[in-house]
Amino acid sequence: MESIVSYKLSNPLLIDKISSIVFWHRSADCAESTIFLPNNSCGFGFTLSGDLLLKNKTDFHRMPAFGTRNTLTKASIIKTSGDFLNISVRLTVPNGLSLFTKIPMNIVYEDVATSLNDIFSNQEIADLVDSLLEASTGEEKIMVLEHFLVSKIIVSHPPLFVALINKIHAAKGQCTIAQLAAYFTISERTIHRLFNKLVGVNPKNYINLIRFRTVLQLSSKPNSDLLSNAFEVGYYDQSHFIKNFKNFSTLTPSQFFNNKSIDKVSDFYNL
Repeated sequence: MESIVSYKLSNPLLIDKISSIVFWHRSADCAESTIFLPNNSCGFGFTLSGDLLLKNKTDFHRMPAFGTRNTLTKASIIKTSGDFLNISVRLTVPNGLSLFTKIPMNIVYEDVATSLNDIFSNQEIADLVDSLLEASTGEEKIMVLEHFLVSKIIVSHPPLFVALINKIHAAKGQCTIAQLAAYFTISERTIHRLFNKLVGVNPKNYINLIRFRTVLQLSSKPNSDLLSNAFEVGYYDQSHFIKNFKNFSTLTPSQFFNNKSIDKVSDFYNL
């Protein structure tokens, strides 16, 4: 049995920074693996019981119980063990974690996961986890997380960075770094610097991710044509589309849709 429940926050200091807090529960007999597709809503989570396992080339290995989830670059195959409960903070696009730490995001997200003990102090995380375990209801756990997050806000995103992100999303990924630099009258180097620090990937990869997510959204509609959707969001030929799709999903578009791999895609980052 599996349940995924998403909660919105009520604290006005967090509403524009945290998109939701997600409670993901799986019973011990729920052993099948699931696919996490790349998504621009990164986050960090707390596994309060059981284990979260990530597949590498040959086997599954345990992810940090309290850590980040890098969902920006490639698909992940995940499964759980034991009576599993994870509470995850889904950060507002593109990466709200940069509002809570001065550590550059390209360092935080250089691997598939980073322990929160490497971002906050060991004592802070220990106290937070103890409070989450002591809270008896979901609402109480959310209040615990809200108090912690409010206490850790240290910066605001620069207006230029916010404008860049909004422009990329408005264009649905149909833009280049050179076009963005010309539009905002800044250097391409400035754009790269902002993305490395505040997102964790270079701007080209982020633009491609938004384009990939847009194709997925369009192709989820009944009777939609996959290749037409690809051309609609700016892929200039079929081979370009296939290469980009495979980079993010590890499968070609036909493999992904025809083999019904989409049925195995987790709802966790697609609510």
